[in-house]
Amino acid sequence: MRTVMTSLLLGAAALTSGTAGAQQQINIFFPFDSAACATWSKYAGNNAIRQQYEFWILGLVSGHNYASPVRQVPTGKLPTGEALYVQLDEYCKENPSSSVVGGAFRLIEQLRETIPATKPKAIPTKTEAAKAEAVKGEATKAAPVAPVKTETPKAAPAAPTAPSK
Repeated sequence: MRTVMTSLLLGAAALTSGTAGAQQQINIFFPFDSAACATWSKYAGNNAIRQQYEFWILGLVSGHNYASPVRQVPTGKLPTGEALYVQLDEYCKENPSSSVVGGAFRLIEQLRETIPATKPKAIPTKTEAAKAEAVKGEATKAAPVAPVKTETPKAAPAAPTAPSK
């Protein structure tokens, strides 16, 4: 297997951008001999090789989630192991001239969910941060700490002793 990463330009895997259906070419870096479905099918029964494809797909999905925080493939939704291999086998049977990358993108499309956007916390300006520190400092000065009184426990009275004979 090659140790040098092979760069595949995949016109079929071009993603639609958010502007009026415009297409954007993306470059996919694939570390194996080929991403073709024919190559994937050649490795049927070779779980050691298929597992390497699986790890690459996990990275692709992680990259998708990083780039699309509001369109996530939730943890636990992506099939792994034999379940993933079956999905990719089916995709390659339906699309023999395609690639496992296309199968991975199909899985992403099927599994991703829209996550409600959360409003990011504003990063305070230097002036706001200085004011907050000043208020914090004033609050500390304004609320004196009450002295803590410590007592040493008194010795317990001695237990009565029995009279001696």
